[in-house]
Amino acid sequence: MALNISNCNLIYPKLRVTPSYGEAIRYHAEFRGEVGGIGDVGSYGGEDELKRYVATGELVVSVDWGCTASDSAKLSKFVFEVVKPDGLVCEHPTVELTVRGIGRRPAMTLLASSASEVHINITTGVCIFEATNVAWKHSKQSNGVQYPEYLVTLELSHGNRKILQRTLHVVPPQIGPLKFSLGDIAWAPGLFHNDEEKANTLIHSLLNGYTPKTDAEVIPQQRRRGFGLELETVQLPQNEEDCEAGCFTHQQKFQQSVERARQWHLRQISLADVDYDATTKVVNEMWDQFARWSVSHDLYVENAAPPSRIDLYQRIKAHIADAENQSPLSDIAHSDKIRELDDLVLGGRVEMPLELLSSTPYVEVPISQASPEYKSPPPPYELYHAFPPRHDGKDKADASIRLFLDGIMKNPAVSSKPVIVPLVSDIGQSASSIHVHVNIINPTAWPRKTMELSNDMEDTKSLLCVIFGWICFDQVVQNFVCLPNVWRDRSFAPMLCTGPEFSWREPSWEHGHSTVSLDDDGNVKDAKLYNIPAFFRHVFSCYKSAHCQEEKKESPTSLFDTIFDQEVLLETLSRWNSLNLISLKMYGTVEFRRMHASLNADFVSAWTWLCVGFVEKFSSPVMFDKFLYPFLEGVGDWKVGLERLAEAQNNATFDDLKELMCEDLPTTVFEALLKSNH
Repeated sequence: MALNISNCNLIYPKLRVTPSYGEAIRYHAEFRGEVGGIGDVGSYGGEDELKRYVATGELVVSVDWGCTASDSAKLSKFVFEVVKPDGLVCEHPTVELTVRGIGRRPAMTLLASSASEVHINITTGVCIFEATNVAWKHSKQSNGVQYPEYLVTLELSHGNRKILQRTLHVVPPQIGPLKFSLGDIAWAPGLFHNDEEKANTLIHSLLNGYTPKTDAEVIPQQRRRGFGLELETVQLPQNEEDCEAGCFTHQQKFQQSVERARQWHLRQISLADVDYDATTKVVNEMWDQFARWSVSHDLYVENAAPPSRIDLYQRIKAHIADAENQSPLSDIAHSDKIRELDDLVLGGRVEMPLELLSSTPYVEVPISQASPEYKSPPPPYELYHAFPPRHDGKDKADASIRLFLDGIMKNPAVSSKPVIVPLVSDIGQSASSIHVHVNIINPTAWPRKTMELSNDMEDTKSLLCVIFGWICFDQVVQNFVCLPNVWRDRSFAPMLCTGPEFSWREPSWEHGHSTVSLDDDGNVKDAKLYNIPAFFRHVFSCYKSAHCQEEKKESPTSLFDTIFDQEVLLETLSRWNSLNLISLKMYGTVEFRRMHASLNADFVSAWTWLCVGFVEKFSSPVMFDKFLYPFLEGVGDWKVGLERLAEAQNNATFDDLKELMCEDLPTTVFEALLKSNH
């Protein structure tokens, strides 16, 4: 394995930040005794570090050298063996802590630093590690930039030799409620006054402004790439009324809603001045596609943690009470619909504390809920985007996403049941998310390409360039586009070149607390998840071996199959990264797992454009010189290649990403992604 005592962030010494991102998110996930809830910044006053941060913006990172004598002994032995003092003369190793701003230009700006020495008893070999910390403020710096993230590095050196290094990526604690638009997270009949009007506008724009082209109408210069969309939701279980209507599952309920939408749409055009027969054909084709959508249930998806549920409940009540919103639910005649929505928002398997429930008119809420996950059709009927795209991004896939969300799920003329995409789970991470599978090697999906050994090297380079490109920009996408509760999510963890900074079993407020064990050779035994260094080492070795085969004119084996071997992927990355490669074997796709769920069609469509466009852009050979060759070619050691990739990751900014992608995406994409959560 690539991780050992010299570089693993989950082995002592460890870096700890106070207050941490997780300590603030904990208020969204655990009831802490404050009935006021997460909306009141004063409720954070129970923690001295958070109180200080609210007042000053100060963050402090300290070095934890180890809690036990055994930890200290292991570290002392390792350092002593590296230093190897000569007689009575011993140059003391030095410790340096640095803080650099990342994610915005100028990236990697030094913001703070501190230094100390490690004193060694050359007789006993015992090292004395001094308390070391560094402090800085999350505020605009002297260069006028406020960074969304900070890179803290610990280096223990002896002369010019680096003994060990630790890194910690620090995101500032999010104080107070998360920023989101209510309609992106929750919907119910009557909650918003203009839903049916929006649905009407949608169908007329699709019919009058843009009619999706058929597969036969291919523009020669366009390239197509297929993708699949998965959206996780939480809803109420099927009730007696649903069963009487023949809907025993959410799949059946969805198909019933599709048919209702079709009939509603046909009634609309019967009132319009259009060619009824021709338009009816187009309408039926538009709705027929949804017969191939599927609805499954993910048992890992459930409603948000109790404080987050109360926060959503309070926002909904404020929305209904505000006369400017003209919510039909403000009418007392809709009390049954309000109770149904409240049951969905407040209920869930994690018990609601009575102290929180006392802020509502209810003494109990339902435990049972459902978690329908909606999936677009598989190949050969998959969604696809074509490149170069229309400037407004309107294509068949965009139309399908808008029909799905605004024409079915959020259309009061069609749907009678509330739906939510909950935010913060009980471990302080995502409660629901979006997954986008982008085709790489499935020959039945666009670009309908069959893998051949003659193209094996180029195909491998293309996918590696996508992966390395995503590793570079994953963090900036996270910081600028995602809601804060998913910044450190175990189900789609950041792909850090310096290795994992938390383990699967830790809630957000305990990230980095657990310690991995070492084997007899000093290598990590059980850090299979998120191990980018181990994966890169495997890639580097296979890539170099393939070039040796070419030089010796040996019979080639598939480099693609060797690098993306399923067992290796499971041993190094698993599937729980922001970019999942395990799906290559089953679906022929890479799965972008980075994003929280949303009911906003503009946002969801824009996110699919970014994911598909990213693969299309970075798989092109024109990108190899910047995002592939510097890490694999002209490099004699895999560690040097990994250091270069880490440097590219740390220097990447959101402006860099926009400049790279702006000519290859619709002009509306970045605006839609940023607007939704800011």
